[in-house]
Amino acid sequence: MIVPGILISIATFPGVAVHELAHQIFCRIGRIPVYEVKYFQIKNPCGYVLHEATSNPWKNLMTGLGPFFVNTILGILITLPAYTNVFGYGPSDDTLGILVKLCSYILYWLGVSILMHAFPSTGDAAALVESVLKNKEVNILAKIVTAPFIGLIYLGALGSMFWLDLAYGVGVSMLMPRLISTWLF
Repeated sequence: MIVPGILISIATFPGVAVHELAHQIFCRIGRIPVYEVKYFQIKNPCGYVLHEATSNPWKNLMTGLGPFFVNTILGILITLPAYTNVFGYGPSDDTLGILVKLCSYILYWLGVSILMHAFPSTGDAAALVESVLKNKEVNILAKIVTAPFIGLIYLGALGSMFWLDLAYGVGVSMLMPRLISTWLF
C-alpha cells in the first residue's frame, strides 16, 4: 500500500514542526539570520526555514543535521514515560488506569511522530550540496566530512519509501527505554 507523503506528514505533524524548529535553533546557535519559518502547512514542503546563506561549511552541516539530534532526543524523552503503560507494565484497568493509558498512547504517538521526522530531508541534502560541495571557497576537508552525511541523507530518503522513518521511530521508542531501564536498575 502506498500512502502519499502529505498524509503521513498530516498524521505526524508534530514531527514536522519539531524538525523545522530544530533547523531554526541551529540557525540561531550558528548566528545565521532566519527570514521565514513555516512549521507546518498542508502542501509540499510541509515545513521550511528560510535563512541567510552562509559560506561556513560547519554551520551548514550542523543546521542540516540539527533535526536528527533534536528530534531523536526529544522523541526519546517523550516516549520514555509512556513506554511502560503502552506495553502493559502500567496501572490496572480502573478509571484512573484507563486515563493514564490513554495519555500514554497520546504521548507515545507524539514521540514516535517526532522520531519519524528526525532524518534530514532531501531539501536539506540539496542545500548542503550547494553550500558545501559546489562551493569553491570551501576547503577539501569540509567537503570530505560533509559528503558522507549527504549520502546518508539521500539513503534515508530512499529508505523512507520502505517505511525506514517509521521503523526508526518505533525502534528507537522501544529500544531506548529498555536500555535506559537496564542502565538505571
